[in-house]
Amino acid sequence: MNIKKYLRIIYLFLGFVFLQSCHSNSKNDTVNGVNAEDSRGKIVSLPKEANKVVVLFEPSLDEIYMLHAQDKVVGIPQQVYQTEGKYPFYADLDPRIKNKTIATPTFGGGSSNIETIVGLQPDLVIVYEQNVETIQQLEELSIPVFTVSSLSQEKIYKELLGMGTLLGKKTRAEEIVSYVKKEADKLKKPIAEKPKKVYYAWSKGRIFSTSGQGTLLDLAIKLSGAENVCPLQMESPNVGAESIYKWNPDLIILWNSDINEVYNLKELTALPAVKDKKVYAMNPSFYYDPHTVKFLLFAKQLRNWCYPSEYSSEELNKEIKADLLELYQKQDLFTTNVN
Repeated sequence: MNIKKYLRIIYLFLGFVFLQSCHSNSKNDTVNGVNAEDSRGKIVSLPKEANKVVVLFEPSLDEIYMLHAQDKVVGIPQQVYQTEGKYPFYADLDPRIKNKTIATPTFGGGSSNIETIVGLQPDLVIVYEQNVETIQQLEELSIPVFTVSSLSQEKIYKELLGMGTLLGKKTRAEEIVSYVKKEADKLKKPIAEKPKKVYYAWSKGRIFSTSGQGTLLDLAIKLSGAENVCPLQMESPNVGAESIYKWNPDLIILWNSDINEVYNLKELTALPAVKDKKVYAMNPSFYYDPHTVKFLLFAKQLRNWCYPSEYSSEELNKEIKADLLELYQKQDLFTTNVN
């Protein structure tokens, strides 16, 4: 065997040993650390569970309180302090929110202050998937980012389990998902009445913005036993008054909006649902956030409005209180009649 061929074999052998060593180290890193797949399909890996977390998507903050991981939160969206239907409940959950001492590294419009986030030295930042610029800036600074989308029930489950894993609360996340799935299955029993037709209007008074087929809100409406009147295969289509008249919903449902925002619209005054006072708002908005596992509570409240003879207010109140207790495990937090 000539010397060149011999050296080539030696180099190949050493290269194989090196690759095996790297693979072994990679496996050890995975075993010793934590990792979870985010809404982008990206695997987010941390050397250990996160202990300093900035949350830029408010529904994810809500679920962190369900996970009992609030002690890890060092930054939250500014809107938490500003939303009337949610702030009192967050204040009951956390004295830091009551005293407004947790940093808010966001601006009023929802954009993020990257310098403030960096100054908080987070182990992890949780960001809405569509906030592309913030995600890019943070990852360029080597700050781990876990994105969420809340686009469907299954994605909400997966994202909650992912957050639970990265925050060292995997078992608690599994408990929540198991409970919500079990309760959602109970709602699948058939309704004797003809399905009610529902138009959902987006939050903050966006009455002519709705949710199309296959969206999270569509699934929540169907879980209630009702039908979504919007036939469009779109996440958040903008529609005109003529479309709403054509669809002729039995009920109009709002979340984080006031019913007078519908009643004051001249374009809809002749709509039967408006004339018959069949406009309902999910209040308080904290209880019924459809961007979290509380899409379950949203569906239950809607079922009561649609089919009160089959799902009474008394039954609704009993179940909502039980659900909230299970989700937050805090006895004295919810004492208000929810209907």
